Amino acid sequence: MDFFNGFNQPRNRTGLSLFIVALLGAILGGVLVGLIFVNFAQPAETAPDSFVPGEQDQDIEYTDRDRPEYQNTAVVRAAEEVLPAVVGITNRAMVFDRIHGRSILRERATGTGVIIDSGGYIVTNNHVIEDHEELSVTLADGQEYEASLIGADPATDLAVIRIDKEGLAVSHFGDSDKLAVGETAIAIGNPLGLAFSQSVTVGVISAKERMIEINEHEFTFIQTDAAINDGNSGGPLVNLNGEVIGINTAKIKIAGVEGMGFAIPANTVKNITRDLILHGRIIRPWLGVYWGGDVDESLSEQLNLPVDYGVLIQDVVDGSPAQQAGIRRGDVIIRIDDKQITNFTDLRDGLQEFSVGDEVEVTIIRDGQELTIDTTLAELPEQLD
Repeated sequence: MDFFNGFNQPRNRTGLSLFIVALLGAILGGVLVGLIFVNFAQPAETAPDSFVPGEQDQDIEYTDRDRPEYQNTAVVRAAEEVLPAVVGITNRAMVFDRIHGRSILRERATGTGVIIDSGGYIVTNNHVIEDHEELSVTLADGQEYEASLIGADPATDLAVIRIDKEGLAVSHFGDSDKLAVGETAIAIGNPLGLAFSQSVTVGVISAKERMIEINEHEFTFIQTDAAINDGNSGGPLVNLNGEVIGINTAKIKIAGVEGMGFAIPANTVKNITRDLILHGRIIRPWLGVYWGGDVDESLSEQLNLPVDYGVLIQDVVDGSPAQQAGIRRGDVIIRIDDKQITNFTDLRDGLQEFSVGDEVEVTIIRDGQELTIDTTLAELPEQLD
């Protein structure tokens, strides 16, 4: 399990240096807008033309299910609904054995996954499968299968793998936008490895949109106090209707702090997994500018700007949409179409609302004057020179 240093929340900064237990890997190294390197395998030829992880069509029936009344609870029913679709994932990699003087295949990491399609598609965290030489999946009944990588997205810490088996139990995804703070949350996973597979812990939704900054990149997580331990990465966070509302990803681990776990919202998972299955990667629009800082009152006075918000452009990428449109070093982006750009996060998130090929109006401040420039967004390159 990895550890994150320099954890902080962009809002209400306390100055406290926290450590996030990864359950996440190194995610975004720079501040280039839209610059994300994605390593992926080609999608399977049998991938469906359109794909959305299963959604629950109706509530779980409140039946006795042949168990005594004290066991016939909402938590028990929800766990029973999801457990058959929860799997263990083993990541094996080549390591050098000094004793024998050669490289051997050893277990690198274990984690959890959720079956999202009866044809063998499974969602998990990217950090669970990264740098693997071999992947295997252990189903709820103990059967083990070799798995192949369909696609991974380090920027969201999500990945899709597949096993060659049909007729699998499938999880159903809920609408994470409709969560209520205080509602029951159930975390399922394999803490400390497969020896404790399919462990169930219960808590509540502590917060719905918790902004966490890791390696200069912000994530929007669901916060829960349901226990999330090493090995739970990639497992489901479930509501009382038996719906997956998030994928467990991280926790804060410092002295005196308990019950602060985080999950990727289900709606994000649905969008990312669909694109990974169809394309093997995430197709993102790209502007191609380097971040030079967020404009505040101090920087505004220093640069004699007419506004105290926006994103200062340090440079533009050669051949990028920004360069082709005439955006230059020293410009301050304050708006994209009708969306005000207050900071780098607004710029990054705002671009993701568009598609490749969309023409957008980028409003900038240059030499104290407001200008609007028409820009056609291109596809984010896999790599830049």
